[in-house]
Amino acid sequence: MKVPFYKNRRFYQLIALVITNLAVWNFIKGKLYTGILKAVPFPSMNCYACPSSIFSCPIGTLSHFMVMEKFPFYTLAIIGLVSLPFGRWICGWVCPFGLLQDLLYKIPSPKIKMPKKLELIKFLMLLFPVLILPYFFKKHLFCMMCPVGTLEAGLYWVGFHPEIRRLAGMLFSFKVAIMILIVGGAIFTKRPFCRFFCPLGALFSLFNRVSPIRFTHNPSLCTRCNHCQDVCPVDHKIYENPDSTSCIRCLNCIRDCKALNIKYPFTGRKDRNRSEKSPL
Repeated sequence: MKVPFYKNRRFYQLIALVITNLAVWNFIKGKLYTGILKAVPFPSMNCYACPSSIFSCPIGTLSHFMVMEKFPFYTLAIIGLVSLPFGRWICGWVCPFGLLQDLLYKIPSPKIKMPKKLELIKFLMLLFPVLILPYFFKKHLFCMMCPVGTLEAGLYWVGFHPEIRRLAGMLFSFKVAIMILIVGGAIFTKRPFCRFFCPLGALFSLFNRVSPIRFTHNPSLCTRCNHCQDVCPVDHKIYENPDSTSCIRCLNCIRDCKALNIKYPFTGRKDRNRSEKSPL
C-alpha cells in the first residue's frame, strides 16, 4: 500500500539520521563534536563517539551514571516522555540503526525466522551490561561490545588514525566480530539487534502496555493469514498480543488489515483512515 511521504516511516528515519549526525565535517577533521548538545541523550541508538554525532547515546549515558553511582533522572525522563504517548514507536520511526537493518533485510537471500523467546535477551542486556555490572565493575560494558558504536565510530577511528590503531587489540576484534554477526544477520532475519539485543528497545518496550494509545484487534474480522507478521519489521503476529513488548508501533499492519485498529484515549475514537484496497 502506498503511503504519503509525510506518513512514511522512511521519511522520519532519514530526518532523524540527518539531525543526529549534523557534524559530518568531523569525519574529515578527525574530531568529535563537543558542543552543548552533547549533553542531551537523543532517544535512539546513535553512538556518542561517532565523529558526526551531536548528541549523546542514552544507553551510554545510563551506563555512565551507573559507573558514577548516580541515578539517571534526566535520561530516564527523556525516555519516558518520548515513550509514554505511543510506546515503542521510536524504534519504528526514528532509530537510524533500525533503518539500516530494514534496508539490509531487503537484500535477496534465504530468510530465517528466529525463536520469539530470544527477545528476552534484550532485557538481560539492559539489566546486566548496562545497569548492574557497570555499577560494580566501573566499566561501560555494553558500550565495549555495542555493534552500533563499532559501525559508526570504532571502524572510523581505528581505520583512519594510526595512533588509535596501535591501541586496538583483541577487544576491538571482538567488537568487529559482533558487528559483523549483527549487521550480516540483518540480511537473513528481521532486525536481529532490535529484537534480541537492544537495551534501549527493551526500555521503550515497557511503555507499550501503559501507553494511552492502544492497538485493538477484532477477532471476528481476523483470518489469521499472518499478513501482519509478513509486513512487520520485527516479525510479530500482532493478533496474538496487540500491546506486546515486541511491537515497534510502525503501523504497517494497521494500514493493511481491517481487523486491526488504533483506539485513542479519552474519546474512545478509532482511526479509520485506511486504504479501501486492503488485501484483507
